[in-house]
Amino acid sequence: MEKPRKKIICAVDFSASSDAVVHYAASMHCCDAELIVLSVVPRGERENGMLRKQLHEFSRYSDILSENKALALFTVEHGEPAAAILNYAKEHHADMIILGSHGTTAIARLLVGSTAEAVLRHAACPVVILKTPNNNKKDHGTT
Repeated sequence: MEKPRKKIICAVDFSASSDAVVHYAASMHCCDAELIVLSVVPRGERENGMLRKQLHEFSRYSDILSENKALALFTVEHGEPAAAILNYAKEHHADMIILGSHGTTAIARLLVGSTAEAVLRHAACPVVILKTPNNNKKDHGTT
């Protein structure tokens, strides 16, 4: 009887921390895991140009993964990022979630909330959070 493959969700928002998430996930291919690269389009965000951006970034991530001989499924969900990540993980019986953190301050986290923190607190599976220093981040992510 063949052992089922572990499902690892790599939540991305196309920021520098997402690049780190994809690199980290690519290094885990030796675990014979099924990698799912998940992008969440927040409610109300304009769709104009989003599909083109997603395809471009997914292509770039595909290159990173293929360099490590890792295969992945790319998917897009719509909604509030933390809730969408948690729902997807639950529906697909994820064994692990990997996502980046932009390293926001405690005050910003109290006022705005943090996707990474919400996922960490509410996930039914282990969560790996890769922190990206502030000086490396791109200013267009949600994680």
